[in-house]
Amino acid sequence: MNKNRFLFPVLLFPAIMWAQSTSQITGKVVNSQKEPLSAVKVILNNGEAEVYTDDNGFYRFNNIPAGNYILKVEDPDIKKTYSFTLKSNDSISHDFEQITDTYQIVAVNVSANRKTIPSSTLRLGENLLVTPQNIQVIDQRLLSDQQILTTAEGLSRNVSGVRTITHQEEGSVGIAVRGFSASNLRNGMDVSGSFGPLREDMSFVDRVEFVKGPAGFMMGNTQPGGFYNIVTKKPVGREKGNVQLTLGSFNLYRATADVEKKLSKDGKFWGRLNLMGTKSGSFQQYVEHEQYVINPSFKYVASENTNVTLEYILSQNNFQGGFAKYVYGIDGFKELKRSFTFSDPIIDPTRSWEHNVYGTINHNFNDNWLITGQFGYIRSQMQGESLYAKYNSITLADNPVTGRKRGDVDRGISINDALNTSMIGQVFTRGKFSTGNINHNILAGIDMGKKSYVADWSVLPQNIGPVFNIYNPVYGHLKKSDIPEYDRSKSLRERGANYLTDYSYTSFHLQDEARFLEDKLRVAAGFRYTSTSKTSAADKGAEIKNTAVTPRVSITGLLTPTFTVYGLYDETFQEQTGKLINGSSADPSFGKNTEVGVKKTWFNGQLMTNLTFYHLTKTNMLTSAGIDFPGLFEQSGKSVSKGIEFDLNGNISKNWSILFNYAYTDAKVTEDNDPKKIGGMLYGTAKHISNAWIKYTIAKGDLEGLGFSFGYEYQAKRAAWPVVLDHPYLPDDYFTLDVGVSYKRDNYQLSFLVNNLTDRYNYVGFYPGAWSYTHYGWRATNPVNFRLNLSYSF
Repeated sequence: MNKNRFLFPVLLFPAIMWAQSTSQITGKVVNSQKEPLSAVKVILNNGEAEVYTDDNGFYRFNNIPAGNYILKVEDPDIKKTYSFTLKSNDSISHDFEQITDTYQIVAVNVSANRKTIPSSTLRLGENLLVTPQNIQVIDQRLLSDQQILTTAEGLSRNVSGVRTITHQEEGSVGIAVRGFSASNLRNGMDVSGSFGPLREDMSFVDRVEFVKGPAGFMMGNTQPGGFYNIVTKKPVGREKGNVQLTLGSFNLYRATADVEKKLSKDGKFWGRLNLMGTKSGSFQQYVEHEQYVINPSFKYVASENTNVTLEYILSQNNFQGGFAKYVYGIDGFKELKRSFTFSDPIIDPTRSWEHNVYGTINHNFNDNWLITGQFGYIRSQMQGESLYAKYNSITLADNPVTGRKRGDVDRGISINDALNTSMIGQVFTRGKFSTGNINHNILAGIDMGKKSYVADWSVLPQNIGPVFNIYNPVYGHLKKSDIPEYDRSKSLRERGANYLTDYSYTSFHLQDEARFLEDKLRVAAGFRYTSTSKTSAADKGAEIKNTAVTPRVSITGLLTPTFTVYGLYDETFQEQTGKLINGSSADPSFGKNTEVGVKKTWFNGQLMTNLTFYHLTKTNMLTSAGIDFPGLFEQSGKSVSKGIEFDLNGNISKNWSILFNYAYTDAKVTEDNDPKKIGGMLYGTAKHISNAWIKYTIAKGDLEGLGFSFGYEYQAKRAAWPVVLDHPYLPDDYFTLDVGVSYKRDNYQLSFLVNNLTDRYNYVGFYPGAWSYTHYGWRATNPVNFRLNLSYSF
């Protein structure tokens, strides 16, 4: 059957299939000063459906069948419930109001499953069910269940087609979406840089949103594979607090505190403070880190229609290990035990620290139009050194002439000094109006940014200490006198002049979504104009300017109130900074994405499924030139990624929550000046990725609050990094099995989790021949390990 002949009438006439009930419950939660309260959980019929209020205090239950209902708010200070009867195709609106630090029901008011409501920083303002893009939300409950402490710790397992690239995870994080590096956003602002930002600690993270594809109508200058948006914790208008203590394998000690208070008698000024301190080791020898986070934030509610938020984050992390964590072998992967390292206890930690300042102003002109302005400043800095195995210095066989034995390696020192700064500003407006029977939703705005990067990755020429043997490693014999002193009397900009890059951009975007047939058919068209300017040592200081116009077109059909189908075409333009291994500057990248998908919600909106088919291209793709060429890149001509993604996430009852995803990804280089690279898989690719996380919680009886969790990660036909054409896949699949048990009663919660229960030797790595290496190289990931968390809320 011709697919297009079938799809077009289905999209054009969805009203024919509109046969389900359209009953809904809507409303708002406010405090005693009539100010909206966000992130308030509203429960229908003791857990049959649960929703959270959005940033404006609104909540909604859609597609509710006729019947009798009980509504309540999950909060120890709220005792009252509300009972009501809902008739078929009826709409009820009721509000909750907080009176003297308690909630009193004035009327009923509800929203949708929090996993289907994006944050305001994505500019959408609508349920993800009707958004023509594959967007997945990872909320606090899931982060807590999996005891994920940073964005480098398996966050990607919760989204189809996403991989975490194990590299310098104590300092930064590499995440790949659909085979391409993912852009890193915080509160809707692109903070990606050549180095940095530092990987986020979950102590200041409220939720994480993964957006697949270019998404130029929301954010400009991002990668075509997609981006992840870190939404930080900010005041929500409730006096509350939480403290947590976490203990775990490899000497993990961690404590966090999160307290929100009203700072003015009139309730218009609120403050929130997040604190974190952690110290941990590793399964590898002489690899450890310690970190602290200080995160105050403030919100001033000037009126019902205007509020201002200001936030500061200080994150400092000292870590040992660096490039020494890469393991080299002669006979194959996993040849050495997982605890092996090239490091030594004499090496001082590398210190990295980051300052973040964010501000946001929101104003509602009326019920139809709003405007948001926000800014961000990020300064990421690192200073230290790393002991590492020198390039191809490994002895492959005994050599009687030189006296070197098989496995002998020379070690050297690499300086790890870098600075990355970003200044970002945004103003956007969202609104709606009608022309006859057609409703229009407008999104328009301006994005500006200026970024600077400088680094000193100098490699000191002399060998460090005696020859080191991978089969008979000797640690602790180095002295400080064996470590050369590096002259840091010159400024970093002078020492790192060869890596210095300044980059700025200005971007305008406009999109109109026209809605027909009572909003059941939606056609959107928009564009983004981007102008960039950069100067770098690679261009001998010359100013390089580029401009581009990138269009976007989408069509969405609501076949029923819970089932949508969409088609999307989107483009992206991205200026690229960085110095290539041949000394030249990186060229801009262009991306194109064609995508079709279907979305369906189940169980009154509590469970959502997505099925997506996509085909995207990217030109001038940058990849790291290798650990022996830190800070340098290689550039491929053209890459194509195509695949299928399926995501299921939500609750199927008050006892069961479930997450499952699968992705087939075919991502490879299709054009390049080097014919040997054509056909090679992209470094962030695994042909097949599947993940699951299931939790069962006892909701009634003496064991109420007792929960059991089970999850796995599986990746098959994984690309090596970098790719060697005669060895397209790593020989071992990646698999972990995780189990947990938790107990929550009153304000206390105790959670115990075991990761990699089968103690499988998982790794990422490269074959001989990659970057002309003469040996195997790999990074082992965590063996079996546990975490124990005690939480108290007040």
